[in-house]
Amino acid sequence: MFNTALTVSRSKVLGGLAAMLLAATSFATAALAVTPEEIKAKGTATIGVQMDQFPWGFIGAKGENDGFDIDIAKLIAKELGVEVKFERITGQNRIPLLVNGNVDFLVPSMTITEERAKVIQYAIPYSSNDITVWGKTDADIKANEDLSKFVIGVNRGSAFEPLLVKVAPKDTQIKRFDDDATTVQALLSGQVDAILGSVTYGLVIKETGNDALFGRKYKVSDNFQGMAVRKGDLEMLDFLNDFVARHTADGTLDALYKKWIGVDRAKLPTTLPGVDFTGKQ
Repeated sequence: MFNTALTVSRSKVLGGLAAMLLAATSFATAALAVTPEEIKAKGTATIGVQMDQFPWGFIGAKGENDGFDIDIAKLIAKELGVEVKFERITGQNRIPLLVNGNVDFLVPSMTITEERAKVIQYAIPYSSNDITVWGKTDADIKANEDLSKFVIGVNRGSAFEPLLVKVAPKDTQIKRFDDDATTVQALLSGQVDAILGSVTYGLVIKETGNDALFGRKYKVSDNFQGMAVRKGDLEMLDFLNDFVARHTADGTLDALYKKWIGVDRAKLPTTLPGVDFTGKQ
């Protein structure tokens, strides 16, 4: 079931984000540190991955977990010498599940933001995608100021939502959906005129045979993504930072990105304003 359209102010969106972060923080005191050695000792790595984000993470035709993040998570588990247990996460529950100890760490295709970095510990970026507006082919949408003429969909709880509220004119009608899959489906089914989100939405549009009816309108922003651990899990953080650095150098991450996303992986930063990737600040 889809949610009714809401036009919200910037203050409400920021307030909602603050509430989410506060709720996540309330779990943090109960979380136990997880180290690579502890994961090896138990023999299983419980990894939070989204399963509604083709091609990042999704359920394949045979019911198997598949996608870019799945391959990354499997490679991490292989290097740790353990079995992998996938915990399905969403944009709304991934931070609470991490800080509450339900997962050992996240491989979530999650945008790195200063607000989230106050609650969780990011590793250096391993992936990226452009934040893009997709719309009906005949919709005259060329820039942010055009958005108010149309109904725009977005994934609730994602980094796309506050960005849309920030860049769209105040009178823009915004519809929010529970995940990426329902956001794209809302566009394809005519519930909205356009959506703001991942550049990979185009792969879904093409896969469903709708690329003649819907297309990419314009790029809104860069988007850098990071794996995450709990605050204080410094050994696990060091392991993941080393993992990303090594497999950037040897081309493994580039090859996996090309395989799943269909384009070359961008050169990613190792520092970002307001975000500490060392866990020491």
